[in-house]
Amino acid sequence: MIHFSKILQEISTDNINSLLDKIKNKQFKFFDKGANGRVYEINETDYLFKITTEIEEYRVAEIILNKYNIFNCFIPVYYVDGQRMYIMSKATPLSSQVSQNLELFYTQFKNWRREVGGEKSVFEFIRTDNVVDIDSRIINFVNALQQNVQRIGIPEFDLDIDFRPSNIMQWNGNLVMIDW
Repeated sequence: MIHFSKILQEISTDNINSLLDKIKNKQFKFFDKGANGRVYEINETDYLFKITTEIEEYRVAEIILNKYNIFNCFIPVYYVDGQRMYIMSKATPLSSQVSQNLELFYTQFKNWRREVGGEKSVFEFIRTDNVVDIDSRIINFVNALQQNVQRIGIPEFDLDIDFRPSNIMQWNGNLVMIDW
């Protein structure tokens, strides 16, 4: 039996040179930007590449590279160039219901964090009685994300992760962080 993670690695291995050729030949278009980088869509593919200025973000991409079976709360990363560029899958938007529930959860988290003061992680919040009327899918995602973050092993990454609704989308039917 072929495991899903093995298929991901085979896809990555078979297509990476083609994707790099497309990038080299400027066969891509601007997709989005954030505070720390720009994202481009590679023409005629379901892949994006990001150029980031954030060292820790790139470091996470290096750690999760081709390990979606271990880091399944992050968009799959298939290639890193050693210079802050990485290739990842393209995610899809969340349903309006999940998006609204995520916004509600995030608002509750921000309000709680403001009340208690200091640096607090979303993982600390999930363990409080302040989480009210939140879809179990979001609760499960945050719990799984905490395990993924712990596996990454970067000190204080639980406090540094850029957890906000705009950084969460869907890939292969699952919620994933597309930016961290």
